[in-house]
Amino acid sequence: MRRTAITTRSGAVTAAALALGLAAGLTACGSGDEDAGQDAGQDAGQDAGQDTAEASPHGYVEGAEEATEPQLRLAVSDADAGTLTLVDLLTGDTVQTGDAAELHGSDNRYLFTTGEDATTVTDSGVWTVDHGDHFHYYRSDPGTVGEVPAEKPGHVMSADTRVAFFDDANGDVKVYPRADMDDDVLEPVTEFSVGAHHGVAVPFADQVVSTIAPEKDSAELPDTLAVFDEAGEKSDLAGDVTCTDIHGAATVRDAALFACADGVLTVTEEDTSDTLTSTLVPYPEDAEGRAWSLAAGRDLVGVPFEDGGLGLLDPETGTWTVAPTDAPVTSAAVSPDDGSVLALDEDGTGYAVDPDTGQVLADSELVGSGVEAGGNRTDSADSAAVVLGTERGYVSDPTSGTVTELDVADGLRETREFNLGGTPGALAVTGGK
Repeated sequence: MRRTAITTRSGAVTAAALALGLAAGLTACGSGDEDAGQDAGQDAGQDAGQDTAEASPHGYVEGAEEATEPQLRLAVSDADAGTLTLVDLLTGDTVQTGDAAELHGSDNRYLFTTGEDATTVTDSGVWTVDHGDHFHYYRSDPGTVGEVPAEKPGHVMSADTRVAFFDDANGDVKVYPRADMDDDVLEPVTEFSVGAHHGVAVPFADQVVSTIAPEKDSAELPDTLAVFDEAGEKSDLAGDVTCTDIHGAATVRDAALFACADGVLTVTEEDTSDTLTSTLVPYPEDAEGRAWSLAAGRDLVGVPFEDGGLGLLDPETGTWTVAPTDAPVTSAAVSPDDGSVLALDEDGTGYAVDPDTGQVLADSELVGSGVEAGGNRTDSADSAAVVLGTERGYVSDPTSGTVTELDVADGLRETREFNLGGTPGALAVTGGK
């Protein structure tokens, strides 16, 4: 197998041999890891397909190094320059910067950058293998897995063991196994079409929940969801079926969620069957407008309201708490363990929010306001973003060309600053649990 390495900004893309083959199964694992007993939480698919030689221990991938702690990397997208930078969060060093379209999705290993006619899948080169009672941590060179062509690339959703790509131009949905990506293979296992519109497809519970094209005008937002099995055969959702103007989707451990005009639609699986049931959770009375995006942790969802405030939704109970903000939230994140919540409003103010009560624990100006002389706003401030790992948060500042690391639990204390230049925007942390 050959993997295309990410090159420096000025260089052309070169080929680098990086053999990737998943090895030992779960039974080959030892015990006694210091992280034993922690919740699995994330990316059950990272050790799927480990069925090769028992001589290779602990889910080893050829060409990778095993480590004693998570090998975290920060991905920073600069849409203006057309670059993607990877920063080693253990050392603070830049791993590589390469030409890439804008970052539009990620999971704990892979990054999805969407251009005009394709979405590129990039391996960040760090990952954690969850073995139930302990974890194994790996590091390798980052590289390009391949491209998923589309007439008009849309949303990418990675969940469980699969990744779904949506094409807005024709409503084509292609679903790929994550385990195949480990072997540099991009071959869809499920394909179907739902009609041209701005939609989204979410892998969930061995099926795919997808929006369906509006009957009258493909330019309108969808109102309908349907379920598709591995063969692409369609069936209807049980329960609440009305979700007006769907825009925004996320997954937690036991639910897929969609933002609607009147609330958040949660999709869950019945314990005794493969039936998926949907329930509309209305926005709380003190919500300032609807949500257009969702930010998910393990079992908690951050819901930015369009006119201000951040809702926190527990999908299992359908209960809300709301954190007040001084301006509409443009980016929000929930940590992988639900232990912290971070939000950024359009004026550049950041908020550390208690995930249990919704109380604002700290607020601070994190990003330049992006206001020019005369009071006009600039677009760069609105493209700032936040992301959370388990222990630290990160905020990009397009106005200063920096990404700041934060101790969210300690009053948003700044711990490090990465001076990358340009206009850093979308962020992702990979390699964690």
